[in-house]
Amino acid sequence: MSVRDTLYVGTDDARMLRLTPGGRVLDPIDGFDRVPGRDAWFAGSAIVNGQRLGPPLGIRSVAANSNGTVLFANVHVGGIPRSTDGGRTWQPTLDINSDVHEVRAHPADPDLVVAASAIGLCMSRDAGATWTIEREGLHASHCYAIAFSCDDIFVSASTDPFAAEGRIYRRSVKSEGSLAAVEGGMPAWIEGIADTGCIAANGSSMAVADRAGNLYDSDDFGQAWSCRCTGLPVPSGVLIG
Repeated sequence: MSVRDTLYVGTDDARMLRLTPGGRVLDPIDGFDRVPGRDAWFAGSAIVNGQRLGPPLGIRSVAANSNGTVLFANVHVGGIPRSTDGGRTWQPTLDINSDVHEVRAHPADPDLVVAASAIGLCMSRDAGATWTIEREGLHASHCYAIAFSCDDIFVSASTDPFAAEGRIYRRSVKSEGSLAAVEGGMPAWIEGIADTGCIAANGSSMAVADRAGNLYDSDDFGQAWSCRCTGLPVPSGVLIG
């Protein structure tokens, strides 16, 4: 992620690097290596049919609030360490076993941050200092991808990482209430999960990719959807330019 003129990079061994203006080398952020509780982090993998599947311990996603004063690093599996001093020091947030898969900050509200986790939709209204967990309306609590579109949150949910189907949900950031399945051309069940980074939004445009390689898009803030293409190689992310 880029914050003002500085670039922050997360790595597969759960380290954070920084490229400062005029720099030519990504420098390790030593403060991230001293996050309290780091020794309890673990790889989010599982044994399936005698084989270990899943990613190594690493940084799965990163985010900064809208004014760049707070940084977030989603460790899989290690919660969401948070920095309020440009990355010099970090403090843990969320229980490690929440198994967070993606963190996103609202593009305009510096206090609003959300995360998709194995225990549901995590929401903070104080820039990540405290969190609440929402599951009402979900068919399963395992959430993976998350994004803001205008004043709505979109999140994907499935029963587990290897589920054959999943569903996309939305809720308003302005009011309380349960999550509701996305309709308007989005299938009731997508094929496999929509994984980390596979929900994208930019202005009124949105896109969702599922593990089967189906790509759905919308040009009206997620009200109406169409299937743009099928059969893509397993998508690792979606970006709208």
